[in-house]
Amino acid sequence: MQAIPRPILKSVLALGAVAFFAVAVSTALNAVHAQDQEDDAAAAAAAYAQFQYATITGTTNVLNVTMLPVVTPTGTVYKNLTLKVNVDASGDVTVAPGSPTVTLAPTILASTFKAGTYVGPSNINGGQNKIIVTGPGVIPGGTTVWSLTATADPNVCTYPATATWYVGSPTSPGNPEYNRLKKAGITSAAYSYGTSGTMSSSCNNPNDAWSASLIGVSQTGNSITIVSFTTLGSFDQASPKDQITYTLQ
Repeated sequence: MQAIPRPILKSVLALGAVAFFAVAVSTALNAVHAQDQEDDAAAAAAAYAQFQYATITGTTNVLNVTMLPVVTPTGTVYKNLTLKVNVDASGDVTVAPGSPTVTLAPTILASTFKAGTYVGPSNINGGQNKIIVTGPGVIPGGTTVWSLTATADPNVCTYPATATWYVGSPTSPGNPEYNRLKKAGITSAAYSYGTSGTMSSSCNNPNDAWSASLIGVSQTGNSITIVSFTTLGSFDQASPKDQITYTLQ
């Protein structure tokens, strides 16, 4: 067998080394790509949109979703979504070209309230008060809005029966209750302010301080405290006249 000259042998060895290196790099890149795909799939699976907490409105052929919480592995962002449709003479509905459109929602004011079902203190209405807190929504200017509804079961006299409040400075004209707060002389930033609904006429005192009253709401941990600044006769005062605290179930 004829010996391979050393220069040629070195070339063969070099080519072999290059080929081996190329295969190794390709294998590594494929592994990285596969891992990236798995990571992307895992990230996508961990991201979701909470339509149940968005504000949904509509006009003719248009659906608006405002302040849609989009939960991602790195945190929650809020989006506004607009869906436009076309309807033909047969009643078939199709998505309009270029729709839906999605934009970042405006930055909202900070809020520490928690949505969920809350129960009242044991010494009021036999411990049967129960409310459902929903939010956050948003109004023009970026003010966060929250609301509550009292459940008729187990106690129809749960109070406040309904309420809406806004996160923001009470001295800001952007607060929908600004005029009422100003007239009452309320300037404390300890609460978020709003109004309660009318109590059920079947309760003993349907016209008490919790009917259409000016309220302040604050949250500490899993407890939400609601105070009324309105006295009997619907007079707003600068200091709280009654309060109740609910606990998140």
